[in-house]
Amino acid sequence: MTNKAVEKRRRKKSLRWSMVRRLIFGWFLPLFLMILVVILLMTKNMLSQVEHTILASVEKTVDIMEYQLKDCETASKDASYKAVIIQHYKKYLENKNGTGFEKDLKKYLTEQYGYDDNCKAALLVVLDHPDISAYALNYSNSGTYQDIQFFNTKAREKVLEVARTLDTGTTLVGVEGRVYMVRNLVTSKFVPYAVLALELDRESLMKSYAGIWGYADASLYWEGEVLLPGRTTHEGQKEYEYAYIAEALKNGQAVYQFKRGGYSYAYRKINMYGGTMVLLVSLDNHVTYAEMEAMQYFFVILLIFMVPLIIQMMRFFHNKVTVPLRELIAAANAVREGNLGIQIVNEEDNEEFYHVKDSFNHMSRQLKSQFDRIYLEEIALRDAKIMALQSQINPHFLNNTLEAINWEARLNGNQKVSGMIEALSTMLEATMNRKEAQFHTVEEEMVYADAYLYIISQRFGSKFSCTKKIDERLLKVQVPRLIIQPIVENAVEHGMDITEQGRLELRLFRREDGYLCIEVEDNGHLTKEDRERIDRILLEDVELSKETRVSLGIRNVDRRLKMLYGPDCGLYIRGNETEYTVSTILLKMAVPNEQ
Repeated sequence: MTNKAVEKRRRKKSLRWSMVRRLIFGWFLPLFLMILVVILLMTKNMLSQVEHTILASVEKTVDIMEYQLKDCETASKDASYKAVIIQHYKKYLENKNGTGFEKDLKKYLTEQYGYDDNCKAALLVVLDHPDISAYALNYSNSGTYQDIQFFNTKAREKVLEVARTLDTGTTLVGVEGRVYMVRNLVTSKFVPYAVLALELDRESLMKSYAGIWGYADASLYWEGEVLLPGRTTHEGQKEYEYAYIAEALKNGQAVYQFKRGGYSYAYRKINMYGGTMVLLVSLDNHVTYAEMEAMQYFFVILLIFMVPLIIQMMRFFHNKVTVPLRELIAAANAVREGNLGIQIVNEEDNEEFYHVKDSFNHMSRQLKSQFDRIYLEEIALRDAKIMALQSQINPHFLNNTLEAINWEARLNGNQKVSGMIEALSTMLEATMNRKEAQFHTVEEEMVYADAYLYIISQRFGSKFSCTKKIDERLLKVQVPRLIIQPIVENAVEHGMDITEQGRLELRLFRREDGYLCIEVEDNGHLTKEDRERIDRILLEDVELSKETRVSLGIRNVDRRLKMLYGPDCGLYIRGNETEYTVSTILLKMAVPNEQ
């Protein structure tokens, strides 16, 4: 292998690695960062949605639990308001029949609480006679005598101790995972004579919590102490310490804490019975964030599989599509800028782009040939029409006649007629074009338009008004002759109803894209029929013999501008936001090379 071949091979290898670096830093790295940002944003959004959903579920669950506690509270109040127990108590004080008293109490408690889904057992202790007590079990909630035995051996003293400071209110007492709703029964003089304790059914109280998304366990705290512990133990976890929970709830009634790992936590504070209850719900992250983990894995796998595909596709599109398209776009832009006939070097190795480039070269040659021919034909036709028009008028005779009429009007003091004759002379001077110049300044062009506007204003008086907004810096710009007056005449003749009140506004300014813009706005409304007439006039295949002189005038202006400046210039007639008609003359600031 020669040194030249080795050098050529090294150069190719270097270019290949250069392309690899470009792909890595110009495509793959931005794509990787974009996917990373998408993952982070979606993760953040999902965390927010999960938090909102869980807090809403906890709030709904708390509402259900509050309704259940309210029902139990109402049932406990019935023991006082219905006065059944107090009547049995008075009867007992009279006959001292303790057995009958307990039987009557048990019957009443069974009727009142034995079928309440929220209660597991109802227990009543007479304060003056501690040996007299009654109970009722709710067998549908798995109530057993073990519940009564537990109350008598472990919960009775604590319940009575709390009741001594309770007065006529209601409170909750928790003993080793059992919850009692405690209430004093009082005489007519508000002296407590008995204590009613309703053991709440844990399953009924907590069944609504299963509806929380990702629910794993729950605990209840009452006044800083565990009221209802969770099913599982969590020793050593600060999330279950009341001090930690109180700090978390310092700035709100409900808080959600996302914890990486197995569980997250939601806390909810409930103010009731003159105290504070706190609900703690532990949530399984594997359930609540399963979709997020799946989404993250999906994006990672997608990124991995996209790497080789991106590399191959980038190489293919760059070599087979991007490069040829750039050449075609550059050539098309050159044609747009006026470089007709431009040719592209066609060395493509694929059939499609070879034919595209070949067709473009052929089109470019044909376009230049046809444009040159049409342009020369249009110029010749235009000059022939102008010469034919000028040949029908004897300039000297017409000017002399108008001058004689003008002096006669002045001698008779008729300045109005004199002014109109002078304006007509100015317009005739413009049509004859004695200097045979195709271009003159905007200022000179405005003289012809002003002459026409003067005649119209004198003719219609106060029924016609015209305002001008002219950028005086543009008055020296060269423009084709007779492009404003035909448009003004069209607005007067076809746009406005001048027999009522005609208003015209003439604007001259330079657009941001550098084009010179002349706008003629009249207060006529552009109807559907008007729009169709304008489109018909400006079409190439219009039948000229059926159109009026004014219509042919605006057609002539549009075609002259397009021939001189290109298809992006010309005349445009539209309706604006006030439903008035705006005729826009659009042309370039510079005079075309070919005149």
